Amino acid sequence: MSVLNKRITRRDMLKYFGMGAASAALAACAPATPAPAPAAPAEKKEAAPTAPAKEEKKAQFDYWTGWSGFEFDALQKIVDKFNEAHPDTQFNMTTVFGQYEKVLTAIAGGTPPDVVSAVWLHQLVSMAARKGLMPLTAYADKDGITGDPYFPNLWDAWHWKGDLWGLAITANSNVIAYRKDLYREVGLDPDNPPKTIPELDEAAQKLDKFDENGNILRYGIYPGGIFWWGLVFGGTFFDEANGKITANDEHIVAALDWMGGYAKRLDPAKVAAFQQGFGDYMSPQNAFFVGKEAMTQVGEWFISFVNKFAPGLDYDFMPAPIPEGGREKCTTFGGSIFTIPNGVKNPDVSWEFIKFLSEDENMGEFCYVIHNVPPKTAVAYQDRFVGDPKFKLAVDMLSGKNSFGPPKTPVTEFYFTKLGEAEDSVKQGQKTAQEALDEVVKLVTKEYERALKRG
Repeated sequence: MSVLNKRITRRDMLKYFGMGAASAALAACAPATPAPAPAAPAEKKEAAPTAPAKEEKKAQFDYWTGWSGFEFDALQKIVDKFNEAHPDTQFNMTTVFGQYEKVLTAIAGGTPPDVVSAVWLHQLVSMAARKGLMPLTAYADKDGITGDPYFPNLWDAWHWKGDLWGLAITANSNVIAYRKDLYREVGLDPDNPPKTIPELDEAAQKLDKFDENGNILRYGIYPGGIFWWGLVFGGTFFDEANGKITANDEHIVAALDWMGGYAKRLDPAKVAAFQQGFGDYMSPQNAFFVGKEAMTQVGEWFISFVNKFAPGLDYDFMPAPIPEGGREKCTTFGGSIFTIPNGVKNPDVSWEFIKFLSEDENMGEFCYVIHNVPPKTAVAYQDRFVGDPKFKLAVDMLSGKNSFGPPKTPVTEFYFTKLGEAEDSVKQGQKTAQEALDEVVKLVTKEYERALKRG
């Protein structure tokens, strides 16, 4: 379940999943994260979509993606363009949404797809360290692909130990969506949203609504995702220079303590009962659309959800408010990384496919349809994207100094799982923030040292 709002997301995945045999084989790479930049939940379909029927005269290649629904359909158009431009080559796209263990099993078993983008940024180092992926450095050097067109923080995040391990064609930022009409309802100024944590707390309590028995009818906000909020509060999760896990950084402890305060005030049992009544996220019954949430943590992709399911909704975006000494306009990023697994039959063709999807025109076309930020600055700042002030905020945050990817460790997956468990334990009143994060440091440090010994 997600540490954001207990919802399934796709690119950045969710709080944590169980680890199976394939995960063990690839250093615990099961999808999980405590909320980097929120990614849109994939639209449901009755059956997993697949590419059109194979043309037997063409050389056949397989591409596995985590996108589904309308996002899959938008990407299929780009894949079709590649196939049309390469008459001897046919890439067949299949979604593995909800079947992510299949990717790990295939790679570990030596029968991988030719290209896979259902590898999340927080998994990249772990999978590279376990030799599950091919480095792309030589291909990029040969074709003159450099970091110049990309947001520098993104380009850096795709590297480890001097090698490039993948490319992305989408990115996301963290924002808080808020209902301007509900702000006015309780006497708040919708054109001057909270900028500090005290202001956020005050606004949230004004927006809270309960029945005569104290049951929640609406909450102002329910903060989730310690990775984001820990960074907002000024924390650092990994000391790369010294190889130290620093989850119990005093700023991160303060963030988790603050988050626990919301749970205590609202009562975890009542929060759970309230959230049980939330409608389908991808529908007009979304809790934010129907007024059960006055503020909610989302990404720029949420614009397309509002347009589709709640047109005319009176809402806006704001960055995360900060405590004294916190980081202004702070965001995390993660997302789907296009990679070439080790053992593919023709990596040259796999690279050509990734390179094609990464071209400005194709990247821009896909991102525009699904309302994601293109990872290339010139594309992201095209008028069709930043002409919308909400979207421009997300782009500016991603390009700013307070934009962070996941820690580059071979145990980041495990780390994020433990952070999610710590967050839950604090919200349930089982541990203090200090106790929970001290335990995270102990457990993750042990796993990290183990990984270093494996080499």
